[in-house]
Amino acid sequence: MAILTVIDGALKGESMTLTEGTTRIGRREGNDWVLADGSVSGTHCEIEMNQAGVLLRDLGSTNGTKVNNEPIKEKFLYRNDIFFLGEVPVTITGDDVAVASEQQDMMTPIPRTTIVIKPNRKMEPPPKEFQKKSSGNKHWIAIIILLILGVLGLMVKLFMS
Repeated sequence: MAILTVIDGALKGESMTLTEGTTRIGRREGNDWVLADGSVSGTHCEIEMNQAGVLLRDLGSTNGTKVNNEPIKEKFLYRNDIFFLGEVPVTITGDDVAVASEQQDMMTPIPRTTIVIKPNRKMEPPPKEFQKKSSGNKHWIAIIILLILGVLGLMVKLFMS
């Protein structure tokens, strides 16, 4: 049995059981499932349930239909998909709703990998190519400072005499 359930907002918790055939959803009376929300069009979409699966089809709605946050015109639904009718988030669950291959992959257990770090490991220095090189710039800085002081001393001596 496939079940549609609003998962958030003012209509949270409202649900509908899908049956074989076509189900129309919208804001207006006369739809199979009436969602009284301003972002839902009068006749927003339809869901067709048959041997091929569960097909969601947008019917030219004003605010659009999205499945897993992607705008659609028509798309097959899979178990636990979240689709938006305007701003109303709805999920589909049930044993007779197909499971997407991605969801099947997520259900497969992932083997664990263990990394062993040996304690008290002796730290070796990096190779010479990666060691910090001493800079000979310190000598040049001292020489430049001495030259500037010498030039300033000469200028003071010239102006004083």
